[in-house]
Amino acid sequence: MVVDVAVESGVTVVKIDGTIKSVSDSQSIKDAVLACRGDLPIKILIVNSFSITSSVIGFLLKKVQADKADITIEVMDNRLLELFESLNLAEALRVSKKK
Repeated sequence: MVVDVAVESGVTVVKIDGTIKSVSDSQSIKDAVLACRGDLPIKILIVNSFSITSSVIGFLLKKVQADKADITIEVMDNRLLELFESLNLAEALRVSKKK
Protein backbone atom coordinates (compact mmCIF):
# COMPACT_ATOMS: atom_id res chain seq x y z
CA MET A 1 0.00 0.00 0.00
CA VAL A 2 1.22 3.50 -0.89
CA VAL A 3 0.01 6.79 0.60
CA ASP A 4 0.64 10.08 -1.22
CA VAL A 5 -0.34 13.54 -0.01
CA ALA A 6 -0.72 16.59 -2.26
CA VAL A 7 -2.53 19.91 -2.16
CA GLU A 8 -4.80 20.44 -5.17
CA SER A 9 -7.00 23.51 -5.58
CA GLY A 10 -7.08 24.29 -1.86
CA VAL A 11 -7.81 20.70 -0.81
CA THR A 12 -5.35 18.25 0.72
CA VAL A 13 -5.68 14.96 -1.16
CA VAL A 14 -4.56 11.80 0.62
CA LYS A 15 -4.35 9.11 -2.06
CA ILE A 16 -4.26 5.52 -0.84
CA ASP A 17 -3.28 2.97 -3.47
CA GLY A 18 -3.41 -0.68 -2.48
CA THR A 19 -5.28 -2.87 -0.04
CA ILE A 20 -5.55 -1.54 3.51
CA LYS A 21 -4.98 -4.53 5.74
CA SER A 22 -2.01 -4.27 8.12
CA VAL A 23 -1.20 -2.28 11.22
CA SER A 24 1.53 -0.46 9.30
CA ASP A 25 -0.99 0.43 6.55
CA SER A 26 -3.30 1.89 9.18
CA GLN A 27 -0.49 3.84 10.79
CA SER A 28 0.64 5.24 7.42
CA ILE A 29 -2.87 6.55 6.77
CA LYS A 30 -3.17 8.08 10.24
CA ASP A 31 0.26 9.73 9.90
CA ALA A 32 -0.67 11.18 6.50
CA VAL A 33 -3.94 12.66 7.80
CA LEU A 34 -2.26 14.06 10.91
CA ALA A 35 0.37 15.74 8.72
CA CYS A 36 -2.31 17.62 6.74
CA ARG A 37 -2.77 21.34 7.31
CA GLY A 38 -5.67 21.98 9.66
CA ASP A 39 -7.03 24.90 7.66
CA LEU A 40 -7.64 22.92 4.44
CA PRO A 41 -10.33 20.33 3.72
CA ILE A 42 -9.05 16.76 3.35
CA LYS A 43 -10.16 14.41 0.59
CA ILE A 44 -9.16 10.79 1.09
CA LEU A 45 -9.08 8.89 -2.20
CA ILE A 46 -8.97 5.11 -1.77
CA VAL A 47 -7.98 3.66 -5.12
CA ASN A 48 -7.47 -0.10 -4.95
CA SER A 49 -8.87 -1.36 -1.68
CA PHE A 50 -12.04 -3.28 -0.91
CA SER A 51 -11.40 -3.16 2.84
CA ILE A 52 -10.38 -0.76 5.60
CA THR A 53 -9.25 -1.46 9.14
CA SER A 54 -11.43 -0.66 12.13
CA SER A 55 -8.64 1.48 13.60
CA VAL A 56 -8.68 3.75 10.53
CA ILE A 57 -12.47 4.01 10.68
CA GLY A 58 -12.31 4.92 14.38
CA PHE A 59 -9.54 7.45 13.76
CA LEU A 60 -11.47 9.13 10.92
CA LEU A 61 -14.67 9.25 12.98
CA LYS A 62 -12.79 10.95 15.80
CA LYS A 63 -11.25 13.47 13.39
CA VAL A 64 -14.68 14.30 11.93
CA GLN A 65 -16.86 14.21 15.03
CA ALA A 66 -14.59 15.32 17.87
CA ASP A 67 -11.99 17.41 16.04
CA LYS A 68 -14.47 18.81 13.45
CA ALA A 69 -12.08 18.05 10.58
CA ASP A 70 -13.47 18.65 7.08
CA ILE A 71 -12.93 15.18 5.59
CA THR A 72 -14.52 13.49 2.59
CA ILE A 73 -13.75 10.00 1.33
CA GLU A 74 -13.91 8.81 -2.28
CA VAL A 75 -13.66 5.10 -3.02
CA MET A 76 -13.23 3.32 -6.32
CA ASP A 77 -14.35 -0.16 -5.23
CA ASN A 78 -18.07 -0.74 -4.79
CA ARG A 79 -17.39 -3.30 -2.05
CA LEU A 80 -15.74 -0.66 0.12
CA LEU A 81 -18.63 1.75 -0.44
CA GLU A 82 -21.05 -1.03 0.53
CA LEU A 83 -19.00 -1.68 3.68
CA PHE A 84 -19.29 1.96 4.76
CA GLU A 85 -23.02 1.88 3.98
CA SER A 86 -23.60 -1.38 5.89
CA LEU A 87 -21.87 0.15 8.92
CA ASN A 88 -24.06 3.26 8.56
CA LEU A 89 -20.94 5.41 8.18
CA ALA A 90 -21.26 6.63 4.59
CA GLU A 91 -23.08 9.78 5.62
CA ALA A 92 -21.07 10.55 8.75
CA LEU A 93 -17.77 10.21 6.87
CA ARG A 94 -19.14 11.66 3.62
CA VAL A 95 -18.18 8.63 1.55
CA SER A 96 -18.89 8.60 -2.18
CA LYS A 97 -17.98 6.58 -5.25
CA LYS A 98 -15.21 8.11 -7.35
CA LYS A 99 -16.57 8.97 -10.78
